Amino acid sequence: MLLTIDPQEPEHWLLAEVCKVLQRGGIVVVPTDTVYGVACDVASDDAVERIYRLKGMDSRKLLSLLCSDLAMAAEYTRGIPNTLFRVVRRKLPGPYTFILPASKELPRAMRKNRKTVGIRVPDCPVVLKLVQQFGRPLLTTSVRTGPGQWMLDPFDIETEYGPAIDLVVDGGPLFPEPSTVIDFSGVEPEVVREGKGEVDFL
Repeated sequence: MLLTIDPQEPEHWLLAEVCKVLQRGGIVVVPTDTVYGVACDVASDDAVERIYRLKGMDSRKLLSLLCSDLAMAAEYTRGIPNTLFRVVRRKLPGPYTFILPASKELPRAMRKNRKTVGIRVPDCPVVLKLVQQFGRPLLTTSVRTGPGQWMLDPFDIETEYGPAIDLVVDGGPLFPEPSTVIDFSGVEPEVVREGKGEVDFL
């Protein structure tokens, strides 16, 4: 099912329909400020495992959480130091994935041999308002066709995945540029992947 939403002023009642799908353990595709992502309720172990199966990924692979702000993200990390908080606060919302030490609040399906979690607060009205309305983060992974290749048109995504996806949120075609990934779990920050976000603030 394809659901078209205004990418700048997303309609509250349409976001409510997306929330209903998530609440019953569904998997949705949503736009971000970088590429489209497959997402589900972080609190649903069944939905989390379904995403791993859908993407054919090892359950130890790091996935990210879409959050509405750093306060929401902090619940799923072992604290964000004040010095780091001041740095990342200036860059969020934005096209970054920050890797941080994970807390025990992560769902069981994500905790297998994992000590870190990726945090995203994207500069995308659809996602920010959806997560705010839903009330907790969404687990997400990008919609890829191969290494370095992303599906960017919601119509193509719906055709490719078919009934394996419960809902595709159409926020329009996106430009293929992934988020910048920075690992803050060690002593010094490490740029894992340079993407859309600049790293000159490190």
